[in-house]
Amino acid sequence: MNKYAIQLKNISKAYQDGEQNKIVLNNISLDVRPGEFVAIVGPSGSGKSTLLSIAGALLSADKGDIIIGNQTILEKKQWNEFRRRRVGFIFQNHQLLPYLKVYDQLFLNTKKTSEKKTLAEEILNELELIDMKKRYPEGLSGGEKQRVAIARAFMNEPDVILADEPTASLDKIRGRAVIELIAKEVKKRKKAAIMVTHDERILDLVDTIYQLEDGVLIKIMK
Repeated sequence: MNKYAIQLKNISKAYQDGEQNKIVLNNISLDVRPGEFVAIVGPSGSGKSTLLSIAGALLSADKGDIIIGNQTILEKKQWNEFRRRRVGFIFQNHQLLPYLKVYDQLFLNTKKTSEKKTLAEEILNELELIDMKKRYPEGLSGGEKQRVAIARAFMNEPDVILADEPTASLDKIRGRAVIELIAKEVKKRKKAAIMVTHDERILDLVDTIYQLEDGVLIKIMK
């Protein structure tokens, strides 16, 4: 039994930049346990979002492996099913559909079974969204929309949560509230979470911090 929820093993990625081959990720490895909330920081253009996209099977690495639990993701034909069942995404832009009410947003990638309906009510309660479940996105604040995105990410009970700059469009108070909610759900539901961020104001809420720069990932705090 693998003690890690997600492992990135020797991940490398390079892009062609004119006549040069620019190395963005250079033999990077990262292990995250269930219930662990990891933040990756670094300058713009350092490859943070590229690494997150590879972890979530949205982008292929030039070299290396992604292991979720005991499953190594090898072929692109596995990617859609892998993302649907094993990964929950929280993006900078909440990406809610304007024509769906809050409650229905949670069922975009899962069927409305009795178990899932119960889970939806539970998560909406925990994120203080239960009174808003019949609202459309246009009737929500920025922080409320991001909370709906968090709820949706946990609905398929994934092994891993991947968050790409989830506070970028929020002010300090709302941004911190959003990260507090992610941290709470990660601990309660024993999920692994990886967040890339520029927001140093919320780093005290995570368990481990890594710096990504010049293609190298270094742990700077635990």
